[in-house]
Amino acid sequence: MLHAMKNTSRKPDVTVQRSGKPEKALTARGAQRREQLLKATMRIIVRDGPGAVTLRTVVAEAKASHGAIAYYFGSREDLIQETLRVVAERNIKALQTAWEDIRPHASSPQTLAKMIARHCNRQMAADSEMGITIIELHLAAARFPELRPTLIEWGRAYAQIVHDTLQTLGSRNPEADTALLINTINGHILGQLALPRRTFEATILRPALERLLTDIRDQGHAGH
Repeated sequence: MLHAMKNTSRKPDVTVQRSGKPEKALTARGAQRREQLLKATMRIIVRDGPGAVTLRTVVAEAKASHGAIAYYFGSREDLIQETLRVVAERNIKALQTAWEDIRPHASSPQTLAKMIARHCNRQMAADSEMGITIIELHLAAARFPELRPTLIEWGRAYAQIVHDTLQTLGSRNPEADTALLINTINGHILGQLALPRRTFEATILRPALERLLTDIRDQGHAGH
């Protein structure tokens, strides 16, 4: 799920600060085992929700020992926080990479809409496991405030990536329009995950984004 926070002028940081137990210096085998625990946690979240993430379910899913979670993460809560951080960082990096191709088309609402829709569909709808994981972790943050700082950093990074493109398009209020764009995407992705449609990108998401981006451009031009 995309979300926006206030933009700053510095270059986007694609890392999200780690909370909880510091990461150990690991051997290649240790890093692989840690990654297996994170993947197992994500599978449980997709299948059963964050509430189903317990020491017992994770070690069973990952075929690991109870001591492995304590060794690599510290606790169940730290494991969920680290899962959120990893998901956030991967999505920030994916958006930043995609935006290198999107940014040069900042003056064209049609091209922007097409390219943004393609990226978001691939990242969160076609990859439904990633989309569901993102949504479930956001819902978990509604219940567990300790997850919220990671969401704030995630949103700030997205806002930094998108802000200048909307400003070039003609936005008179890039911060507000970034939030509007991101929330429009979120709503459509959520609907697609719940009720999948084969032509979602071409007939639903892209046209919605084109209308929104065209309005942002036209309102900007009208203000001059």
